[in-house]
Amino acid sequence: MKVGDLVTLSSYSMKSEPMWALRKKVWESKKPLVGLVVRVEQNPYTRRWTSKNESRFYYIQWMQDYGPVSRFGNASYYRGKQGYFLRNDLKFVK
Repeated sequence: MKVGDLVTLSSYSMKSEPMWALRKKVWESKKPLVGLVVRVEQNPYTRRWTSKNESRFYYIQWMQDYGPVSRFGNASYYRGKQGYFLRNDLKFVK
């Protein structure tokens, strides 16, 4: 995955607890959720046992206004900040 790719949330991410409010909107209401990868960074906290999935942070700009702030949902701590996603949280748009 690289900058400029169109992505959406994977089912792995949608089934996680922070995405419970978004899950109803996307799955039950059939609302699309599409984002653009705007930045990819190396994880500054990597160790030798860090998995390949956790080695990079992906920053997403959502096309819709209801996209999550980060992989931790829309928690008030992350509002106004640009949070990151991991690779298994995202999938390419078909």
